[in-house]
Amino acid sequence: MRYVYPCIIERDEEEAAATGRTCYLAVFPDVHAAHTGGWSVQEVNDNLRDCLETALSFCIDSNEPLPEPSEPEPGQLLVAVSPPVAAQFALHDAMLAANVTAAEMARRIGMRPSHARRITDIFKPAKPDQIERALAAVGLQMVSEASPLDQWAPTPDPAPALESTHTARKSGPAH
Repeated sequence: MRYVYPCIIERDEEEAAATGRTCYLAVFPDVHAAHTGGWSVQEVNDNLRDCLETALSFCIDSNEPLPEPSEPEPGQLLVAVSPPVAAQFALHDAMLAANVTAAEMARRIGMRPSHARRITDIFKPAKPDQIERALAAVGLQMVSEASPLDQWAPTPDPAPALESTHTARKSGPAH
């Protein structure tokens, strides 16, 4: 699965009315609890990937599958998780689908169970070879992908676009 999710960035009119300051909110419609904000579009853009990865990590903590990303609607931007995190997310989903516990994964790849639990913890990055071995143990291969940058490029000055459409686009790699 590609861990690339649509996001909506809008001006927070309520905050502007209450404080007189411009504020922006970002929401990932497919991911529960994935929302962030900032005083500028740039600040929100800087927080998007971390926000998305952290919210998706809650699925791992709850031992639930990650949500499928929907197709972006007009005006939505796409945000991809980092390649190492995408591999960890794919391993998590594959282990759930195959009903493989961390202890069983450890046995399959010759690793201590405590280390096997860490390979799906995005806050304790695993070595790529460990993830590749674990993915192979559940019948998967890790593949990297690159996309043309123009598919991800932001508008030249996102603030005016937000004023009229309440949306912006963010640049970032595809996975």
